[in-house]
Amino acid sequence: MTRHYILRLLNQGSAPLAWLEQNLEKAAQHREQDILSRLESLAPSEVAAVEMIVRLHRSLSRTAAGNSDASVQLKTLEQKLFRILGVTPPTAVAPSEISAASAAQAPLQLAQVLEHLNRVSKVAQKYLGSRIVANYWRASRPPSSWCADFLVSDDGSITYHGALPPQQVLVNSSQQEQLETWLVSFIDQCRCILPLFRHDLQKAGLSGSSLRSESGITAVSDKR
Repeated sequence: MTRHYILRLLNQGSAPLAWLEQNLEKAAQHREQDILSRLESLAPSEVAAVEMIVRLHRSLSRTAAGNSDASVQLKTLEQKLFRILGVTPPTAVAPSEISAASAAQAPLQLAQVLEHLNRVSKVAQKYLGSRIVANYWRASRPPSSWCADFLVSDDGSITYHGALPPQQVLVNSSQQEQLETWLVSFIDQCRCILPLFRHDLQKAGLSGSSLRSESGITAVSDKR
């Protein structure tokens, strides 16, 4: 599904994904085999990240038309996908998109990240209870040393136990991707029981795919 979704975007000439064909090592007629080869060469954690990005892209693409926030998130997801596949992102970007992307990629304090995760946790606890929420966080945590520094309490709260206090820690792009993967995996687990959970997060001004709180998000139409 992941391979075919990427190929469908390529065949539709979707910007900025259309240029990906020019960067593949093989000829255009072999691009399906090339993408399959690239995916098979990835580590399991990278494959999981690619699949998660594709699922998010499919969900967001339904509401991207006329929604600048969703469009910026789509481009961010595409850039993450390209980095994992080892493809150089395009350089031709509109000035307005550069400004939005720069704002979205500004360094985050770990304290901000914890605030966002715990706010998401609080919304989930209203419907699922503290113990289930805590178990979902633990079960969806990526297997990395960075994420291992986060402690999930039985009440569903998340704290950081690193060398420095959260207020003094800036999250780099790799760490942010790992934490966003954790966030999305947690939300996917919640949606198995709460199909409208992403909608509830958006009403609370919380993103389900980013570590940044967002105001004025257009609600995603989740199916019951």
